[in-house]
Amino acid sequence: MQDKNIELMEKAPVHKAILTLALPTIFSSIATLLYNLADTYFVGLLDDVYQLGAVSLAYPVFIIMQAIGSIFGIGVAPYISRCLGAQKYDEVKKASSVTVYTSVIATFALTALYFLFRTPILSILGTSEHTFMLTRKYLDVVVLFAVAMTIQTVLGSLLRAEGKAKHAVIEMVIGTIVNIILDPIFILPWGLNMGVVGAAIATIIGIVAADIYCLIILLKGKSSISLKIKDFKPCKRIYTEVFKIGIPACAGQLLMSVTNAAFNNLAAGYGDYVISAYGVAGKMIYIALIVVNSYAGGYMPFAGYNLGANRIDRVTASFKFTLITSSILSVLLLVPFVGLAKPFMGAFTTDQPTIDAGILILKTWAVCIPFLGVQFTMMSTLQVFGQATRAMIVNIGRQTIFFFPFLYLFNSFGNLTGLFMTNPVADIVTTIVAIFLVISPLRKLLKAAKEVA
Repeated sequence: MQDKNIELMEKAPVHKAILTLALPTIFSSIATLLYNLADTYFVGLLDDVYQLGAVSLAYPVFIIMQAIGSIFGIGVAPYISRCLGAQKYDEVKKASSVTVYTSVIATFALTALYFLFRTPILSILGTSEHTFMLTRKYLDVVVLFAVAMTIQTVLGSLLRAEGKAKHAVIEMVIGTIVNIILDPIFILPWGLNMGVVGAAIATIIGIVAADIYCLIILLKGKSSISLKIKDFKPCKRIYTEVFKIGIPACAGQLLMSVTNAAFNNLAAGYGDYVISAYGVAGKMIYIALIVVNSYAGGYMPFAGYNLGANRIDRVTASFKFTLITSSILSVLLLVPFVGLAKPFMGAFTTDQPTIDAGILILKTWAVCIPFLGVQFTMMSTLQVFGQATRAMIVNIGRQTIFFFPFLYLFNSFGNLTGLFMTNPVADIVTTIVAIFLVISPLRKLLKAAKEVA
């Protein structure tokens, strides 16, 4: 780790260090979202509810492919931060190399599975006769080149783990700008007029551009991270560290694909326009989720480094600061849900039933937004402490444990409002559970802090 990054972790005021690490993480995450948001926007300009629906229906598979990189990237980041804090540089090289190459192999395996079982997968997603082929064409491109997505996610996480959050943001910005420039060229009639296929191609080209930047930084810059084959030495220790955090951390992301498919299947009973509405409104929802989650998770490298260095006082201070500021951020995010729902939906489609359904979704979701800061701070804290099981419970709570019972219960009310209540209620219950799960490990940390004092 460079000297300035060591100084940031060890000596900088806690609030300055957290903001320095968290804000670039937020921008990086928003840039990731903009890939899909740009696709949705320009496809929406075609004013074709079926193509708009295809992008939404493809999203669960997109999430799964993206999750492979997240499992390895998020999983290895806290371990690398702790190793840097403990000055175990050889272990950093091994862990980073093993993570990169294993994630690539896993992505190729998942790509093969998709093409082997493509037709049943598309049926499970809730496609209709109008959206089946459009969804297939979009996914064929995305999945075929999914390895580029994995590399981008893993390398970005490695940069952040080493304290190079600025470079992680730059690589995401590069990819996003390239994608936004190419989207209208590939999608719209005045360009190549490729529709959803053009959206997929533009996304992949943007991701490849970001990959190239990451490789330049890691291969030519001063870094403890290694991408060399000679450091690829798989072992149980590294995989255990990666998976015990990566799988719980990304369980929600993986299960999101399942919950999206289940939701879309029920929503299809109300009409294809509901799926399109959920796909568009889901972008604003995901913005809120990813902003708060990224902010809360931004303190993980700092807390992990200081935990490895046995600076308990800085760990507890970072927890308190993040909890308070992420809660304030969550409350501020209520504004777009309450005041901008109609113009947001209108920017993507002119279909009135789709707009009305999207507004209903966003206003229903506003109920749970203030709880997000607490939920994600607790989850990030459990990951820092290595509490894999507890972190997994929080992560899958909103996507599975509480989601499915509420989904079928509220849908039985027989109206869209009942269906749209599922996620907000599941999030509120998950937040309450998260608070109880973090109490015990937090007490142990506070006790250790008193002993050190």
